[in-house]
Amino acid sequence: MIVAHTGCIIDRLYMLENPAVPVYLLDGENPAIFDAGFSFLGHHYAAAISKVLGNRAPAYCLLTHSHFDHCGSVSVLKSHFPKMKVVCSEPAKATLARPNAIALIRELNRSSAEVFRKNGFSGDASLQFTPFEIDMTVKEGDVLRISPDRTLQVIETPGHTRDCLSYYIPEIKALICSEAAGIADPTGYIVSDCLVDYDQYVNSMKKLKLLDSDVICLAHRYVFTGQDAGNYIPQSLKYCDEFRILVETCLAEEHGDISHVMTRIKAVEYDDKPEPKQPEPAYLLNLEARIKAVGKRIGYTWE
Repeated sequence: MIVAHTGCIIDRLYMLENPAVPVYLLDGENPAIFDAGFSFLGHHYAAAISKVLGNRAPAYCLLTHSHFDHCGSVSVLKSHFPKMKVVCSEPAKATLARPNAIALIRELNRSSAEVFRKNGFSGDASLQFTPFEIDMTVKEGDVLRISPDRTLQVIETPGHTRDCLSYYIPEIKALICSEAAGIADPTGYIVSDCLVDYDQYVNSMKKLKLLDSDVICLAHRYVFTGQDAGNYIPQSLKYCDEFRILVETCLAEEHGDISHVMTRIKAVEYDDKPEPKQPEPAYLLNLEARIKAVGKRIGYTWE
């Protein structure tokens, strides 16, 4: 099954607020939320979390990576849940301390509020991204105990970003993998989000493919369960290979002119896709990085 609505996915695992930019919640003695979406949705995330937990609070906010649409509302959530520990990888912690990264995250959250408001999203556009403290870092092989019958295994899955983590809950065979395994759009196409290294990205997906996953929670829009979960990563790997071939072909035909390649691929992946979709400035920023990740493995360089 492909789940595209919020609510309980499987025993004590929830997708909350809006499927386009959700927060996932694993309930237990030490509840955990995964990622923190956009700044302007911060109060909405907090309300959705409290609707499930009542007067309890999340023990952890586990970030998959440092992108603007995954950490945007951390500070807002901390204002609601002050004892919640913010957790990420060591590379993500370093990124989130850089002034230029903070400025970019703030600007992309601001522009996203404008785009999503036009598409019917409610929220508080006055909520700007503000920096926050990291309470704890984790790495490959670390395990967090949520309850006696619920554990979280940390898996390093670089390629989308250098700091990308996935989280696996073996007791319910559930995987929270953000964009480490691509992002499915409403047409069934899976965007290959290899922003920093194509081969690392593929190898990370192959690592995730080895897990026995009955539930796969993506960063945006969908949760795949049952046979659809079993099919998802093989399909994503297929689309990834097709994207690589498309980029290599376009680079050859356009003599390495990245702006022309971007225009051709944007026409395939973005222009005619239904809303809501990634704000165009963020899409273009990512697209250039994805093209360069493929190009560099076959010898292209750009200043």
